[in-house]
Amino acid sequence: MESITVKEMRELEEKAFARGATVLELMERAGEECAHLIETKLGTGKRIVIFCGPGNNGGDGFVCARYLSKNNDVSLIIPIEPKTEAAKENLRKAQEAGIGVVESIGEADVVIDALLGIGAKGPLRGPIKDACRSINSSKAYKISIDVPTGTDADRGESDSDAVKPDATICIHAPKTGQAGELWIADIGLSG
Repeated sequence: MESITVKEMRELEEKAFARGATVLELMERAGEECAHLIETKLGTGKRIVIFCGPGNNGGDGFVCARYLSKNNDVSLIIPIEPKTEAAKENLRKAQEAGIGVVESIGEADVVIDALLGIGAKGPLRGPIKDACRSINSSKAYKISIDVPTGTDADRGESDSDAVKPDATICIHAPKTGQAGELWIADIGLSG
């Protein structure tokens, strides 16, 4: 499958919005499909820690956590509080579902990077950089949602501390610079 640019991905999202989809609906689809792919590839009964960032990539992570928590032991790490309304709403739903927030990865089997998405540019810094280092130092199976945090989705350039996943779940289609095994999450953007 050919990779697409950030601009092409944004255009697909805008077409979905024009057809009546909302940000919350697309986030729900993305998180549910990510959880389905993870369980299909890795099975259930896992200890999973999901790092969720302040934007809509973090929101995808909160939704994914809800679905994964049905068959797995799931915890969240939130280095920076959510800033988008959709991410805030999905953090609330995750907490209502009983998913706890922890400070460290611990003995996780799977670590999920939902820190920064395709719009992130520039070098990693602060709590996000620290979170990436923590993910990379873990012996757990590592998965990035949409693009590894610290990698430019258009140019493919990576910060030295960018997440180095075992697999990347590509929302709709691969982006430049994705790493590890590529899993495609179809969220209905094609038509």
